Amino acid sequence: MPRRAAGLLALSLSALAGAGCGGAHTTAASDRTIDVTLDEYRIVPQRISAPAGTLRVVARNTGLLTHNLVIETIPKNPDNPPRRLRQLRTLHAGERTARSVTLRPGTYRLVCSIANHETLGQYGTLIVR
Repeated sequence: MPRRAAGLLALSLSALAGAGCGGAHTTAASDRTIDVTLDEYRIVPQRISAPAGTLRVVARNTGLLTHNLVIETIPKNPDNPPRRLRQLRTLHAGERTARSVTLRPGTYRLVCSIANHETLGQYGTLIVR
């Protein structure tokens, strides 16, 4: 009986884990403000939607390492480098910064440009409508 219960528990947990792997959740900007937290190799939220025009971008470093936030284009040709539209200053642990940016409708990348942080997963998507 205990083996069967353990097997059912393992099956239930794997089903729950798989259910969370659906489509990416998109968070809407609030009052034309994009508010993100940066920590070790994550930008949270990872997908944000916002209206076109001037937006306020607020970034907080909740991690231990230094991080920054860059908004860049996604090139149509993957051989071309992205174009940086706005870079927020580098933040040490616990620091916060804010800047404005004016964006047209489109899809943009949010990345930490320090060392290999983007490669380690510190990136996101900004959808401007």
